[in-house]
Amino acid sequence: MRGYQERQGEDRDVTARDHLAIGLLVMAVVTGLGGVWPADPLSPTQWWFVVSGIDLVLCGALLALPVHQRSTQAVVIAGVVVSAVLVSTCYSAQGVVVFALGFVVAGQFAAYALERRRAAVVAGVVVAAIALSATFAPAAVHPVIVVASAAMALLSCWLMAEQTDRLRRQARTDHLTGALSRGAFYERAGDVVPGALRRGTPLSVVAFDVDDFTVVNARHGHLGADDLLADLAAAWRRMLPPAAFLGRVGGDEFVAVLPGTGEADARRWARSATSGRVLSSSAGVATLRPDDTVRSLLDRADVDLFAAKDARRALAGNV
Repeated sequence: MRGYQERQGEDRDVTARDHLAIGLLVMAVVTGLGGVWPADPLSPTQWWFVVSGIDLVLCGALLALPVHQRSTQAVVIAGVVVSAVLVSTCYSAQGVVVFALGFVVAGQFAAYALERRRAAVVAGVVVAAIALSATFAPAAVHPVIVVASAAMALLSCWLMAEQTDRLRRQARTDHLTGALSRGAFYERAGDVVPGALRRGTPLSVVAFDVDDFTVVNARHGHLGADDLLADLAAAWRRMLPPAAFLGRVGGDEFVAVLPGTGEADARRWARSATSGRVLSSSAGVATLRPDDTVRSLLDRADVDLFAAKDARRALAGNV
């Protein structure tokens, strides 16, 4: 496929990692300042410097570890736990409250950067950190403040997760056809194809292209052609077998990925998908080989698609 980008999902995780690294660096500086300029003369400042150093170590470890949601989640949880230990030494209520706000920010980051399941684990750790650190701290913290902080953490994390999910769904779905958007398609294919290679299970892709779409636009107008294209994509989506998915990778170009499907079954499915439709379309099929990458697999489907289009034109007497 033209202009293919293989690392869409990893790019997103790299961005989240960089944001977290900046956050840890800021926390290290702020915590270090808390040791230099303590809010209470009884405060054990040596622990502030220790936690500041740990935040710096976590920042370095995060940048050194492979980019993955597991490592991001682990670093967030470690940062929250270490900060909770520090809060338990606070002699002033204001220190407890300030760190509680920091815990809330950590939960919000998890809701923004991590999958729901991982974000929920971090939210649970955040609530536990707020409650336990305030309970064991020498400072007198009113229970209402603890409950309010925990409730604020849960509510803000939930709102952030809901908004992030909504924006991601919008970004992942083509608004006209309901198929996966180009970036979301390549991200999912980048997960599914290597998985099939590891397991040694069959997988095929079917590349679709509407025949003479410029003529369709001229005949029906752009809005009418869009309606026909949406109906065609909806029909393809209804036909998809379990675990299969469809992506729109160009104006009238679509690709279906069929996990667990060999070449013969994929070609039968492609013939069924392209026959008896209002819009005429051609299809190209490629089946996963042991030495394939996502790109080579899609390139072979492209070649097969162009061969099918040439054969259609030859049959129609146009070449």
